[in-house]
Amino acid sequence: MPFKLNDELDKLVDTLARQANMERWCHRLLSTLHHMLDLTYLTLLVEHEGQSKVLASWMGNEEFKYYLHPLPLSNYNGVPPDLLSESKQFRKSVSAQSATPFKAIWKDQSGDWRRVIFPIIMHEKAVAYLYAETLTPERLDDNLKAFERVLLLIASDISVHMLREEALTHNISRRSVEAELEVRNYSLREYLSLLKQLHEVTLALAESSDLDCLYRTAIELGRQKLGIDRLAIFLTDMQQYTMQGTYGTDPQGNVVSRRTFVNDIPDHPLVHEALSRKDVVVVKENAPLYYGTQQVGTGWNAMISMWNSDNCIGWIAADNLISQRSLTDHQKEIMKLFGAALGQQIVIKQSHEALTRLNAELEQRVHLRTQELQQTNKALEDANRRLEAWSMQDGLTGVANRRFFDLTLKRYWQVAKRRNLPLSIIILDVDHFKSFNDTYGHQRGDVCLKQVAVTLDNIVNRYEKAVFSRYGGEEFVCLVPEMDAEALRLLAEEMLDAVNQLKIPHSGTRQGVISISMGLYSRVPTEGIQEEVLLAGADQGLYLAKQGGRNQYFQWDENQYA
Repeated sequence: MPFKLNDELDKLVDTLARQANMERWCHRLLSTLHHMLDLTYLTLLVEHEGQSKVLASWMGNEEFKYYLHPLPLSNYNGVPPDLLSESKQFRKSVSAQSATPFKAIWKDQSGDWRRVIFPIIMHEKAVAYLYAETLTPERLDDNLKAFERVLLLIASDISVHMLREEALTHNISRRSVEAELEVRNYSLREYLSLLKQLHEVTLALAESSDLDCLYRTAIELGRQKLGIDRLAIFLTDMQQYTMQGTYGTDPQGNVVSRRTFVNDIPDHPLVHEALSRKDVVVVKENAPLYYGTQQVGTGWNAMISMWNSDNCIGWIAADNLISQRSLTDHQKEIMKLFGAALGQQIVIKQSHEALTRLNAELEQRVHLRTQELQQTNKALEDANRRLEAWSMQDGLTGVANRRFFDLTLKRYWQVAKRRNLPLSIIILDVDHFKSFNDTYGHQRGDVCLKQVAVTLDNIVNRYEKAVFSRYGGEEFVCLVPEMDAEALRLLAEEMLDAVNQLKIPHSGTRQGVISISMGLYSRVPTEGIQEEVLLAGADQGLYLAKQGGRNQYFQWDENQYA
């Protein structure tokens, strides 16, 4: 008897409309289709920059992944290219039968699988595609019309998301110079560090007493020095087309002997590509990760082959099973150099001259990268000086900066004077922050400032047109239009309590945690008085709050102290 889900699928569209962001929208869509229609593997592709790219995926073990920046299909191991091409050509859903899922490497996942891909159409143009795999296609067949109606209704959501992404990309392009220099600065530091670590690894490999020691040393130091979760070294017999293990890493990160592991070389595109190309690190994202022939997770899987002339002698496998960190371009380059060094040691272990040349090359790379880093640092300093004039955001805390506050104060002062309304200000200081830095270190100090800033910014943002800015060092300032003195005291009490509730340990304060002192001042601007009076009054209040023992506020009244 057909299993109808028309009402449930119709409700899905309403549910999607209430999702807070696109990631939750994708999760709701894929998880609901998985449970309602028994679809084991799901991939949502979008048309982005003239290509089909992966936006989100759902694995059989209920593992959901969302790509903030859609992933090129060439880096994704989950959609048959021929099926997608056919769907694009004929602009309709296309299906195929298979004994295994498309992602399977080993042959223990057999069954009668249906692979199907649906175009998502808007204005007679495909804006996205939904790919699915299932062992029970009957449920999908029974609800096909309702399912296709859902795809038609969600097309506009996907189109709006992609337009929003394009607008966001355009909006942030003006910061690209600073961002590129910062990224380059960071990546060069990372690369220099990795090159130095690789230099140490290469020296240790040359000192290995035998092949068994060489394999184990390569795994241990490769993980320790090069920042890779799991490594394994396999030797190949290309005539028999078999592979044999040496040493590897178990799912918990322990180095283990795998000499007893012998198997046919897997019949998989990733393996074929790695074993047919020299000096190339082959990487596939969203790939099944194995320990032996058992799948233990999903992540990126990288392979670099090792060669003796034109004969492939084995490969190094690496993945991110444990940390799930992304693989950087510099790590790929380091893996390529690492594979070359290990291959040379396996084939010509006694070749001291070859090792000397490799070390000299690494030292030269370190020297060149050091010079490049110095040039980049100078360029970054110049760029920072240019960008500082228009930057409105504090780089450490993420709240508004001093320049933004100064401009806003002038504008708010004129508005308040013209409308004869009060303008209120709070100047606050993190108590004993210098001793906090001296005791816990500047990194903990930065984290502390961020926590305090974010907490207070969230409170201030509830008030219309209120501004919270970093004023300098550990000093912050809050500007609130149309707020009288009594309301300002209530706001100050809330801010004071919120910081205390953070309970950031600080042995240098009386209460043992981070606290703040605040100076408050409210007044209606009048002719002949400048906005500096507002700052001066709040500063007097801050001084008296500190004099009174800190962890409190003091509201300045010029009449009281005249």
